[in-house]
Amino acid sequence: MMPDLSNEAQCVLKILEAGDSLTTTEILELARTEKYAGICTDCAGGDSFVAAANQLVELKLITKKFGKGGYHWQLVKD
Repeated sequence: MMPDLSNEAQCVLKILEAGDSLTTTEILELARTEKYAGICTDCAGGDSFVAAANQLVELKLITKKFGKGGYHWQLVKD
């Protein structure tokens, strides 16, 4: 994990590690669950999530595709 990533960005990465391709809504719902409560303290709001997720896209750690249900986010596989 890169130490310069925000808590929101680390939260997004952790959630995406568990799933394959998830929509913004699915990620935000998971972020509110007890499983991610320890690291996902800030990304209950959509704006901070989008900023963090877009940072991860810029770092080429995740991809973003627009589709049914909004944006779909996915980890970049090595």
